[in-house]
Amino acid sequence: MRIAIVGAGPVGLEAALRARREGHEVLVFESGRVAEHFARYGPVRLFTPFHMNSTGLGRELLAAAHVKLPEQEAILTATELRDRYLLPLSRLPELRGAIVENARVGAIAREGMGKGRTEGRGSRPFLLRVESAREDGPPFHRADIVIDASGVYSSPNATGPGGLAAPGEERLGKRLVAHLPDVLGRDRASYAGKRILLVGDGRSAANVIADLERVVRGGEDGERTRVEWIHRDRGPDAFAPVPATELERLPVLRELEEWAGRIVREAGWIRRHPGATIAAYRILPSTGVEVTLLDPNGQEERIEVDRVLALVGYRPDLEIFRELQVHLCYATEGPMALAAAILAGRSKDPAAVSGCLDQVSHGPDSLKSPEPGFYVLGAKSYGRNPHFLLAIAHQQIEDVMRSLSAEVKPQGVPRERVGGPAAHDIQP
Repeated sequence: MRIAIVGAGPVGLEAALRARREGHEVLVFESGRVAEHFARYGPVRLFTPFHMNSTGLGRELLAAAHVKLPEQEAILTATELRDRYLLPLSRLPELRGAIVENARVGAIAREGMGKGRTEGRGSRPFLLRVESAREDGPPFHRADIVIDASGVYSSPNATGPGGLAAPGEERLGKRLVAHLPDVLGRDRASYAGKRILLVGDGRSAANVIADLERVVRGGEDGERTRVEWIHRDRGPDAFAPVPATELERLPVLRELEEWAGRIVREAGWIRRHPGATIAAYRILPSTGVEVTLLDPNGQEERIEVDRVLALVGYRPDLEIFRELQVHLCYATEGPMALAAAILAGRSKDPAAVSGCLDQVSHGPDSLKSPEPGFYVLGAKSYGRNPHFLLAIAHQQIEDVMRSLSAEVKPQGVPRERVGGPAAHDIQP
């Protein structure tokens, strides 16, 4: 089969390797560089050890290529995982010519068939509209199977009431950052000695607070750093709860929890706003930002900051498969079958605090949608549900390969070109 994969991150690369091992033709479209999101995540330490962020197949192929791999239990930063594992994967002979960087998939449809028609969809090829940096690149590609492994890191949530953008939010431009910055490295000048509005109370916020303490202790301009922190009102607990078993099994997570918690209790440079809502932003002539806050009682407060750091999670980009028949969960925006399976697992103990390590694979059927041959894998398959681990994606890949192997024959997609010379079949 001809398989198109959207995204050359850890999931897309592993899926491409498995598909090539099964004898399929593969083309991977990456809107930026290989493992772009991991490059942006940068120096942040991952919570899970290397063996949970890699596959046996990947390690086997790299070992055969004489690539020195990290120890199985090694805790890497995102940059280290990219440099020492993901980039070497992308350079393996098995993927030679299969990865197209700077090629953004803008939309996916069925050739010659609108979204509303159901009968016979599996007999038509997928048509992918690709926006490539190459001027001579074909705008359309065809495939029998499409795997969307594009992740969610490029689609941050908004910071205003009810998940909407607050008035003025879209005009903030570079004053608002929605991804983890390298506070101790290349981005230090943007945060040291600055007034920062931090929004969010997950592990990303904990990482930033831990890094900012180092900046403050570093003296000089760092001593003037001030943080206004908006988070949910949990009483004495500032951060989102994590299952005790997860803290026990993931020492890096436990260390971060304890470290950031101590900083919040002791630091005079952090002012907390539990339960506050951002009502509006206004850019000031001084290049600062005036932020209007409402406390839980509706009392208004205005503060001035230099930068807004919004670590409030991410959502899937649904636009690229709008022309396909994909059943999505009304709450998470992940594929419905998988979301229902995850919810059914939680219903056994609704009071339990759910975590990443609680997640399990739910089998091939949970990854199928009404659109034959279309799969959403990786973080995007969980939608807005943040409890995702790469180890789950590795099992998802195996489940998809089992589904494809069970096919009696490839979907009967004609090999001739469609739409004139600008449309091409996928080639390995």
